Amino acid sequence: MIKKYKLKNGKILYKVRVYLGISPYTGKEEYYRQSGFTSYQEAKIAETRHLAHFQEHKKLASERMAKFEQIYHLWFKQYKKNVKLNTYSTQLMVADKYILSEFKDYYIDQIPIEKCQEVVNKWYSTYTKAANLVSITNRILDYGISLRYLTYNPMKDVIRPKNTHKEKYDAPFYGKEEITEFLTIVEENESLLLYTIFRVLAFTGLRKGELMGLQWKDIDLKTMQLKVQRVLAFADGKYYYQEPKTATSYRNISIDKKTCQILFKWRQYQRETLFKLGINANQEDQLVFTMDDNSNIKARYINNNLNRIIKTHKLPFITVHGFRHTHCSLLFEAGVPNKEVQERLGHASILTTMNIYAHVTKNKREETADKFAAFLQI
Repeated sequence: MIKKYKLKNGKILYKVRVYLGISPYTGKEEYYRQSGFTSYQEAKIAETRHLAHFQEHKKLASERMAKFEQIYHLWFKQYKKNVKLNTYSTQLMVADKYILSEFKDYYIDQIPIEKCQEVVNKWYSTYTKAANLVSITNRILDYGISLRYLTYNPMKDVIRPKNTHKEKYDAPFYGKEEITEFLTIVEENESLLLYTIFRVLAFTGLRKGELMGLQWKDIDLKTMQLKVQRVLAFADGKYYYQEPKTATSYRNISIDKKTCQILFKWRQYQRETLFKLGINANQEDQLVFTMDDNSNIKARYINNNLNRIIKTHKLPFITVHGFRHTHCSLLFEAGVPNKEVQERLGHASILTTMNIYAHVTKNKREETADKFAAFLQI
């Protein structure tokens, strides 16, 4: 609309106020307002030019369409630069399974809220960490907005249901008698490498990646100390070193005398075996745990052998991480203070340590009830 108006000095001028439409970038109404034109024709030219300019940008925006899958991969490319490689690989694997499979065929600006709600409901009923999936999807859609592929994130308006999936998984752990039986069986029936691995896991509480990343320079058998300084992780089809999980994961751990003796025996065997192959095992970065050709042990090697031993000898099920849980529970049983347990295990928060303590005491309470009932025999 063009209107004329008069200044105090009597001069006639023209002003324009015209509705352009909904911005494809902001999703808001846009107007063109301008005053000070000396003629109607000049004002009309400006109005026409801005309307045409707006329509041109709207057309370009409509042509700027992208599938969710495209933005998904663009976002993960950026995400990879800001996190540890194994974190990236883990998140990508989960996202491929739960997120990409649901939205990959949609144009990113045409995903209905109803679809988002349906998917979120499914996640919360089947997956413990559903909130993580919602968070990642939100970040991908927000990234699409920043790239001007959509103006609105439909995931923002979903209602998150209560997580009806089963409670968080607690790794099973062995008691004193069970871990003793397990280690005795491994010592008598398995290789020195496997016995040393499981002995160190049970008596230090190391994470699997921490154990795999140990180098001989990290272990002082004289002072009976072990340093955690790196992790051996797997991502993008290869193993590589990375920093420990958190700042508190860097730590010194005292080792008992027998474990030191077992490590010494393993070091001698390793040196002799590698010497026969012409390999110097005294290098500064020599890994503690290697195969006979000095290649690093793989996570699946530990997992597969553990499962085989359990099955062969009909032992209670336990995971590799369960040895860390076992170590923690036995520290509590031995009366070690909570703070010392936290520091030994490298927990960033005392809450993590106390959650394990709660799990341990729950099992102990159940055992107490069973023992009491057996004692009464009624």
